[in-house]
Amino acid sequence: MINEVMIYSVIIKINKKNLIRVKQLFSYIVKVTKIENEFYYIRIIERDIKKLDNVGIDYEIISYKGLKYIYQKLILNLGVTIGIILFLLILYINTLTIKEISFSTHTKDNEKIKAIINSNLKSVNNIKFLNTDINEINLILRKQFSHFEWISVEKDGCVLYVTILEPSIINKQIEHIDGYGDLVAKSDGLIKLFKVSHGIPIVNNNQYVKSGDLLVTGNLRYNNFDESTFYVPASGEVFAEVWYTKEIEVFKKSSVIEYTGRIASDKKLSIFGVDIKYKNADHKYLDYDTETSFNRLKIFKKYLPFGTKKIYYLEKNVIMNVYDDKTSLQYAASVIRKEMYNKFRENDRILSIELISKLEDVEKFTYTFFVKTYEDIAMFQRRTMNE
Repeated sequence: MINEVMIYSVIIKINKKNLIRVKQLFSYIVKVTKIENEFYYIRIIERDIKKLDNVGIDYEIISYKGLKYIYQKLILNLGVTIGIILFLLILYINTLTIKEISFSTHTKDNEKIKAIINSNLKSVNNIKFLNTDINEINLILRKQFSHFEWISVEKDGCVLYVTILEPSIINKQIEHIDGYGDLVAKSDGLIKLFKVSHGIPIVNNNQYVKSGDLLVTGNLRYNNFDESTFYVPASGEVFAEVWYTKEIEVFKKSSVIEYTGRIASDKKLSIFGVDIKYKNADHKYLDYDTETSFNRLKIFKKYLPFGTKKIYYLEKNVIMNVYDDKTSLQYAASVIRKEMYNKFRENDRILSIELISKLEDVEKFTYTFFVKTYEDIAMFQRRTMNE
């Protein structure tokens, strides 16, 4: 019922003496939006106006809210509405058009490939559109050109990108494929395990590497010194033991904020910067934080100037923590675990946390830990045509 009040509502003006009678007519809460001399402005469901007529209560319709309000605004701004619709239509058509077919490398079959792709395009007034699902086109090409190591078509914007990988014995003149590259180390560590999907590992187990060192090359001809380079995007996991030294300060007395989990929210429609509230938060929190989110409508990669806004009210309590020797050490170790797990990838883990030193003064404890982890240190690094 609350949603119905917000969506199909109307603001009416009644005499103060009739407020109690009006409230008794409806099962939902009748909200007073404004008081003016001897009159109340209240919000009710539009269809309930008939109930006021039936009991003879005088009223004056001031304005409509919710969907009807938006509809009236759109009608009053019909030119803008039509312009938005045309703009969205043009955007949609533009995302479907094909203006170019681009190849990753030159082969003797490029023209044949292009002809097959064009046969699956439809032309309307010299504007080309895909007439077949792109996965079906890929299947046709892979059957027709099975002698390639790989062939695929991907659509990005208005361009169809054709990626071709030829066997080295067929074409020794292939250059770098733009955007492909290697896996490098994102931190120092001792290599323990490889799980490489594409590329050639160039380091060994139990080898120590430094941040930035090359781990897996995307050059499939890395070991063939008499041939030109042949790049694919290297991918996979390289696990290593990694060591950290962490210093954690724990104050003997500190206040922290704890959220109760109770949340209230306002909801608004935002159209060209104009906010129309359709749900009010009803809370009596003594202490709270607010957060605002704006979900703009998105068509393909374009954000439109309207959407929904939500204002959240998060109830909180302020708690005083007191730490001694034992609890401060436990808390410091938990801080390290939280920090590490927040940056870990799947299958990463902590091997050990060892206390190196402890300092104490009037206000705080200071701990230094040696932390050993087992984690994937591989990080993709692109190569360009000029490298």
